[in-house]
Amino acid sequence: MNYLAISCALRQSLFRWVGMLSLLFLSFSSYSQDLKSILRKAVTSPDSADHYFGEGKKLISKPEDWAEFNFAKSGYHSKTGQLDSCIHYGQQAFDFFKEKGDLLKQVYLLHYMGLAYRMAGQYEEAINRLFQAIPIAQELGDLAWQGWVLQGISLNYHDFGSYQKGVSYGKKALEVLNQNLEKDPMSVAITLNTIAINYDDWGKYDSALHFHMQVMDLKGKLDSLQIGFTYNNIGNTLIKLNRLPEAKNWIQRAIVLTQLRQDLGSNESYDLATNYTNLGQILGKQGNQQEATVALNKGLAFAKESQSLEKLKDSYQALYEFNKSTGQLDSALAYMELLSGVEDSIFNLQSAKAISEAEAKYELSEKERTLAEERLRVQQSRSALVTLAAILGLGSVLGFHFFRQQKLKSIQKDQEIELQKALSKVETQAQLHEQRLKISRDLHDNIGSQLTFVTLGMDRLKTNLAQNPGPEADQIESLKSFTKSTIQELRDTVWAMNQSQMTFENIQSRIMGFTEQVAWSEDLSLEVDFATDLDGIQLGSFEGISIYRILQESLNNAVKHARASVITSMLKRNPEGVQITIEDNGIGFDTITASGNGLTHLKSRVKELNGSISFYSELGKGTRLEISIPLQSP
Repeated sequence: MNYLAISCALRQSLFRWVGMLSLLFLSFSSYSQDLKSILRKAVTSPDSADHYFGEGKKLISKPEDWAEFNFAKSGYHSKTGQLDSCIHYGQQAFDFFKEKGDLLKQVYLLHYMGLAYRMAGQYEEAINRLFQAIPIAQELGDLAWQGWVLQGISLNYHDFGSYQKGVSYGKKALEVLNQNLEKDPMSVAITLNTIAINYDDWGKYDSALHFHMQVMDLKGKLDSLQIGFTYNNIGNTLIKLNRLPEAKNWIQRAIVLTQLRQDLGSNESYDLATNYTNLGQILGKQGNQQEATVALNKGLAFAKESQSLEKLKDSYQALYEFNKSTGQLDSALAYMELLSGVEDSIFNLQSAKAISEAEAKYELSEKERTLAEERLRVQQSRSALVTLAAILGLGSVLGFHFFRQQKLKSIQKDQEIELQKALSKVETQAQLHEQRLKISRDLHDNIGSQLTFVTLGMDRLKTNLAQNPGPEADQIESLKSFTKSTIQELRDTVWAMNQSQMTFENIQSRIMGFTEQVAWSEDLSLEVDFATDLDGIQLGSFEGISIYRILQESLNNAVKHARASVITSMLKRNPEGVQITIEDNGIGFDTITASGNGLTHLKSRVKELNGSISFYSELGKGTRLEISIPLQSP
């Protein structure tokens, strides 16, 4: 769940839009000075825009005038948040400028239609527009535009929940924009923020704080009002680390800065929704229920005003969790229904499929471009060799030409085969990804929601039985514990199915949440270390979730049965693949006579991966468990 202020990227982009529109208007000589002047006033004077657009429309006399009029209308509606109108006028202008070959206008329109689609929660359309813009920005040779488009893709992947891809594209954008840091530090700050929020929602909080603090390092180049979003985002990450007093301080400073921008005439409903939702979370965790209710309701009001599905989702999620924690179960159920509706609007199978296809098209276009460049180099080499051979005589030329022709055909054939393989691979991956997403979505929506309602229902029954305690209360608590465990297992499965590949960093991030919860509830020392030689190893989703389950079940068995005060675990490379070692100082057991479902399940999981497992234990002397698993891609 993410409560991060990211509208600054949109707002700064719109400022660039308006400023650049004015510069672009100054360069047009193909239509009248009056029309140029009127359109510039319409875009830069919101209060009088209708009047100026009306006057400008009277001066239109040819198709070029209509295109510039639509271009200006799209820019104006982007600035004022009228998303449907921005896309309507933008598409008409784009079709004209594409036919005319105006690269700068094309990349402008694609980028800002992408922003409009993102604010409407239509991420598949946003991603499509931005991937279309990449080759245009490259052909234009404009580093700033290349960076902005990549940053936009990163932001859309964040909103869609694909945080690893969000980080990847954010770092590509940062590499480009850092080349222009002195001229445009704000774009670098926005991109650092985008990388940080992807890390934050990915659960990598130290990395998130690292990139957030890099934004603060740019304060000498920027006004504090420009980076108010970073104050909020640092607070948000600190909430997740349970450093509540520090988090509250950062959030309150963010509210002051955001309110100042609002007072200066800027529409800050998106950021204020973020600020107050975060503040409400903190106050709720600190036990200030009345103040938390006020802050959360303010956050919801601003979220509705912002018309952002992402902010509504965050607000409903916070209100659901707050009401559940305070025992207001009817309200919690109502907010859960609202949350489910918004999530269905944001995430659907068609969106995931469209995004996957857009990225696949981009990757294929890159392969085709590389192939074309290789063909050109081969042809240039051939021409040079033929020229040289001509000096040696006609016979040598003909012989050498025949040889080179055959070699060229061979190279071309090999490259075409490689391209065909790439096309086939992408199609197969897209089909598999579609099936995984459909199954995981069904699990999440149907079984997950039903189990959550069961948990809430048992909470209500337990409250009703509190005045007449009996064996039923213990049975309800046991059922509740089992249901919560099932929900967690379901979430783990959905998490794994949503990823076609996995790394040990993913497993480490996931297992840390489990170990922190267990260590706190059981009052013991529980440590899990991953050796650095595992970094970067790619795992299939089945391989990754199996290793995660093996580690989780091993630790769970130690916690439940060993009666230990210290449990340690280490994962590192070995010649076959990965070695997992788990030790505890508990009561131990007889390895010859020991049996049970826990050990049986564990052995079965290891066997599925063609691994081996060994137990070393004595009564009263603790237990050591060693597991070796060969990796498919070591």
